[in-house]
Amino acid sequence: MTEPDFDRMTKNEVVAWFQNTDSLAPVIKSMTAAPAPGGAPGTPMMLVSIRLPVSLVEQLDHLADQAATRRSDIVRDALTSYVADQIAPVSQDEAEHALDVLRRIVTTRTTQGRADAA
Repeated sequence: MTEPDFDRMTKNEVVAWFQNTDSLAPVIKSMTAAPAPGGAPGTPMMLVSIRLPVSLVEQLDHLADQAATRRSDIVRDALTSYVADQIAPVSQDEAEHALDVLRRIVTTRTTQGRADAA
Protein backbone atom coordinates (compact mmCIF):
# COMPACT_ATOMS: atom_id res chain seq x y z
CA MET A 1 0.00 0.00 0.00
CA THR A 2 1.37 3.42 -0.93
CA GLU A 3 1.67 6.07 1.72
CA PRO A 4 -0.93 8.83 1.57
CA ASP A 5 0.06 12.29 0.38
CA PHE A 6 -1.97 14.35 2.82
CA ASP A 7 -0.85 17.62 1.25
CA ARG A 8 -2.46 16.68 -2.07
CA MET A 9 -5.51 14.84 -0.76
CA THR A 10 -8.92 16.44 -0.49
CA LYS A 11 -10.69 16.57 2.85
CA ASN A 12 -12.98 13.71 1.77
CA GLU A 13 -10.00 11.58 0.69
CA VAL A 14 -8.30 12.13 4.04
CA VAL A 15 -11.47 11.17 5.93
CA ALA A 16 -11.89 8.05 3.76
CA TRP A 17 -8.24 7.11 4.34
CA PHE A 18 -8.66 7.34 8.12
CA GLN A 19 -11.86 5.30 7.98
CA ASN A 20 -10.21 2.52 5.98
CA THR A 21 -6.80 2.24 7.65
CA ASP A 22 -5.65 0.04 10.48
CA SER A 23 -2.33 1.81 11.02
CA LEU A 24 -1.53 5.43 11.80
CA ALA A 25 2.15 4.85 11.08
CA PRO A 26 2.14 6.99 7.90
CA VAL A 27 0.59 9.88 9.83
CA ILE A 28 3.06 9.60 12.69
CA LYS A 29 5.96 9.25 10.25
CA SER A 30 4.97 12.49 8.47
CA MET A 31 4.64 14.51 11.69
CA THR A 32 7.24 17.05 12.73
CA ALA A 33 7.51 18.89 16.01
CA ALA A 34 6.09 22.38 16.02
CA PRO A 35 8.74 25.04 16.51
CA ALA A 36 8.73 26.57 19.97
CA PRO A 37 7.47 30.14 20.11
CA GLY A 38 10.19 32.80 20.41
CA GLY A 39 11.89 33.21 23.71
CA ALA A 40 12.95 30.66 26.23
CA PRO A 41 10.50 27.96 27.27
CA GLY A 42 8.13 29.36 29.85
CA THR A 43 8.59 32.96 28.69
CA PRO A 44 5.31 34.76 29.29
CA MET A 45 3.65 35.91 26.08
CA MET A 46 1.16 38.69 25.42
CA LEU A 47 -1.17 38.88 22.44
CA VAL A 48 -0.60 42.08 20.45
CA SER A 49 -2.78 43.08 17.54
CA ILE A 50 -1.40 45.19 14.69
CA ARG A 51 -2.61 46.18 11.25
CA LEU A 52 -0.35 45.40 8.30
CA PRO A 53 -0.74 45.91 4.57
CA VAL A 54 -2.21 42.86 2.84
CA SER A 55 0.83 42.56 0.57
CA LEU A 56 3.15 42.41 3.60
CA VAL A 57 1.06 39.69 5.24
CA GLU A 58 1.13 37.72 1.98
CA GLN A 59 4.93 38.02 1.89
CA LEU A 60 5.14 36.94 5.54
CA ASP A 61 2.93 33.92 4.82
CA HIS A 62 5.13 32.98 1.86
CA LEU A 63 8.26 33.22 4.02
CA ALA A 64 6.60 31.21 6.78
CA ASP A 65 5.67 28.48 4.31
CA GLN A 66 9.23 28.35 2.97
CA ALA A 67 10.70 28.18 6.47
CA ALA A 68 8.05 25.75 7.74
CA THR A 69 7.26 28.11 10.57
CA ARG A 70 4.50 30.47 11.62
CA ARG A 71 3.94 34.07 10.60
CA SER A 72 4.07 35.14 14.24
CA ASP A 73 7.51 33.52 14.68
CA ILE A 74 8.89 35.59 11.81
CA VAL A 75 7.37 38.80 13.16
CA ARG A 76 8.60 38.00 16.69
CA ASP A 77 12.15 37.32 15.45
CA ALA A 78 12.19 40.52 13.39
CA LEU A 79 10.93 42.64 16.28
CA THR A 80 13.36 41.01 18.71
CA SER A 81 16.25 41.82 16.37
CA TYR A 82 15.05 45.40 15.82
CA VAL A 83 14.57 46.12 19.53
CA ALA A 84 17.95 44.57 20.41
CA ASP A 85 19.61 46.76 17.78
CA GLN A 86 17.87 49.90 19.03
CA ILE A 87 18.73 49.41 22.70
CA ALA A 88 22.25 48.06 22.21
CA PRO A 89 24.92 50.24 23.81
CA VAL A 90 27.10 52.30 21.50
CA SER A 91 30.39 50.58 20.79
CA GLN A 92 33.68 52.32 21.54
CA ASP A 93 34.42 52.60 17.80
CA GLU A 94 31.04 54.26 17.17
CA ALA A 95 31.55 56.66 20.08
CA GLU A 96 35.05 57.62 18.93
CA HIS A 97 33.79 58.19 15.38
CA ALA A 98 30.97 60.41 16.68
CA LEU A 99 33.47 62.41 18.77
CA ASP A 100 35.73 62.86 15.72
CA VAL A 101 32.78 64.18 13.70
CA LEU A 102 31.81 66.55 16.52
CA ARG A 103 35.41 67.82 16.83
CA ARG A 104 35.50 68.58 13.10
CA ILE A 105 32.17 70.42 13.29
CA VAL A 106 33.28 72.49 16.29
CA THR A 107 36.65 73.26 14.69
CA THR A 108 35.00 74.30 11.41
CA ARG A 109 32.47 76.56 13.14
CA THR A 110 35.07 78.07 15.45
CA THR A 111 37.40 78.79 12.53
CA GLN A 112 34.54 80.29 10.48
CA GLY A 113 33.45 82.41 13.44
CA ARG A 114 36.94 83.90 13.76
CA ALA A 115 37.11 84.58 10.05
CA ASP A 116 33.71 86.31 10.12
CA ALA A 117 34.76 88.47 13.08
CA ALA A 118 37.94 89.64 11.34
